[in-house]
Amino acid sequence: MSESNETILEIQVTPEQAPKRRYRYHRRKDQNGYWRTEYEWTGCLWRIVDRQALTELSIRQEPEQ
Repeated sequence: MSESNETILEIQVTPEQAPKRRYRYHRRKDQNGYWRTEYEWTGCLWRIVDRQALTELSIRQEPEQ
């Protein structure tokens, strides 16, 4: 699972009962779409735990009330 593409979005979360997670999104070079790569913090480094090909990526943020 190589990450030669430039990251266009990164989201990092800290669950209450689990290690930190990081999600990175990259444009696919071989086809249209994106890669979503999921990482888990081991305490020393980020370990890849999953990668999924996406055909579309939308980002929306609701305004705070």
